[in-house]
Amino acid sequence: MKFAFIRCRVIFIMQISFFAKVVLFLTLYCISDLSIKNNILRKVMNRANRAKKI
Repeated sequence: MKFAFIRCRVIFIMQISFFAKVVLFLTLYCISDLSIKNNILRKVMNRANRAKKI
């Protein structure tokens, strides 16, 4: 019985770890995606501000 409890506990910890990895990966992906979009937007705005006004 004790072995089964320890085994279930290890599996539960591994599942939490996998879930944490997925959440971490998704947050890093979203942060990098936002960073890339902000960088592109900043470049476009700078280019628009430097353009000659007609």
